[in-house]
Amino acid sequence: MQPPATPNLWTLRLWAIGLIVVSAVLMFATEPRLSIVWDEGYTLGREARVRLWFRALRDPSAFAKSWTPPTRELVQPDSILLDAPRSDQIDTRAKLFAPNVLAWFWPFAREEPHGHPPFYALLGLVGDFLAPDLPDLPRARVGPILAFSLLSGAIFLFLAKRWGWCAGFAGAGSWLLQPNLFAHAHYAAYDAPLTCLWVAAILAFAKAIEPVGPAMRRPRIAWALLFGVLCGWAADTKLTGWFLPIPFLVWAAIYRDRKAFQTLLIGGLVGVLTLYAFNPGWWAAPIGGVDRFLRSNLTRGKTRVIEVMFLGKVYKTPNESLPVYNTLLWTLFVTPVGLLALALVGAWRSLRLAKSEPFGLLVLGHWVFLLLLRSLPKTPGHDGVRLFLPAFGMLALSAGLGAAEVVRRWPKSGRWVIGGILAAAGVSLALSMPVPLSYYSPMVGGLRGATKLGMEPTYYWDALNDDALNWLNAHTPPGGKVRFATYPSSWLYLKDSGRLKPGILPSDPGTWTWYVVQNRPGAMTPSDRDIVAKVKPAYVVEKFGVPLIWIFPDPLAQ
Repeated sequence: MQPPATPNLWTLRLWAIGLIVVSAVLMFATEPRLSIVWDEGYTLGREARVRLWFRALRDPSAFAKSWTPPTRELVQPDSILLDAPRSDQIDTRAKLFAPNVLAWFWPFAREEPHGHPPFYALLGLVGDFLAPDLPDLPRARVGPILAFSLLSGAIFLFLAKRWGWCAGFAGAGSWLLQPNLFAHAHYAAYDAPLTCLWVAAILAFAKAIEPVGPAMRRPRIAWALLFGVLCGWAADTKLTGWFLPIPFLVWAAIYRDRKAFQTLLIGGLVGVLTLYAFNPGWWAAPIGGVDRFLRSNLTRGKTRVIEVMFLGKVYKTPNESLPVYNTLLWTLFVTPVGLLALALVGAWRSLRLAKSEPFGLLVLGHWVFLLLLRSLPKTPGHDGVRLFLPAFGMLALSAGLGAAEVVRRWPKSGRWVIGGILAAAGVSLALSMPVPLSYYSPMVGGLRGATKLGMEPTYYWDALNDDALNWLNAHTPPGGKVRFATYPSSWLYLKDSGRLKPGILPSDPGTWTWYVVQNRPGAMTPSDRDIVAKVKPAYVVEKFGVPLIWIFPDPLAQ
């Protein structure tokens, strides 16, 4: 079966650029509406340290003379109690590369709470160059937003060039309009950058092995090199990125594709070099650094146990595993119905045309692999779909293939069906704002239905919106303080930036006035549950009648 006639390439490129611009405009326009979330405070703290190191690198002597270690940071306290370097330890470029100096300025890829590698933070520093006048949070979000927007154009161009306009628009639309992807792509965190890198690696791999002429027996070197860089960056973002090559190896073995193996060899070498090049903390100990990183990330059950409620039962992950089918149910629960239907049609097409259209099986293989990876025993299962977010990138690619199949079977009406599906997804996304992480499909009764089924309505403090902050500012009396049920360092950012005016620390002067709880049942303490059940809140943030944030009179003030 042949794909539809290829549209004019330059026309497609112009459309791809247009989609990138539209995506970026939409993302930046909605960015102020999305509240700071749990992990972003830590990201801002780490980026501040890396920024200082680059500043010192430009003029070490001048930097050292003015150097005063920060007294309060958004970085979590280091488990190895590493002291900030003294001025005499950073007054030359050579000293800035000393292991203890790098360890302080680059708090990444080692013991908890600094288990993640640094690429996501480097991506966040893109905003320093493109939008230096923005406040810290929106500036740190510039890089992730641009990466996500670029991928919308890349997905469209790749699919439309091979399977036609509808495939391109359906793939890009499924990427942009999936509520969880859309939300995470705004945040200065790790999961959306990893998703972008994962999808980009698939496209680069496919381009590397794509035949250009009948005599082509080797991969296209430029694309193979790019594939390696993307794999290295993915591994330098989260431990999950280290598993990226596995589905490629399985696919290459199934098809016995010599170019695929060559691409993986080139990519593997380049990826390892990239991994080390972008991780200064490992430069002095290339083997020991990897050992520390792996031990830290593979022993999370000993250092970080996170409780999560799934279908009414609370699991202490990763020591207690969610049901093996949890990723399938999550995909069903949080994907707009039409996009899920297109993706399933695409998966069916990929199996049916596995011999003549191997790209489909590559996408399906990655999708299944990502679902299985998060389903393994003793795997962290908290935070909804965040920890297997790249699977929704595969869903978008599969939806594009599904659209190609729909148009092939129904050339006239199929286009209208796809347009209707994308329009409905856009409406669903708009209705879910400004808390798209609380989106649930109509198939489970939306947010209300999912809550009744025992799913967590919220988990990332993304519902602590401007209305709630303004209420706290207006209703906290002089000398009053606000206490939160959990304490990510994001609250320090809100305080320091002026968005939250009352005191928030035990050391701050004043007395506790309000106690703020998010509706994350799995993580609630018994006392939190008792307050929610018995005390009338002074203020509630709701979505579709479901409470997401409660503000109670603080019981410590009684």
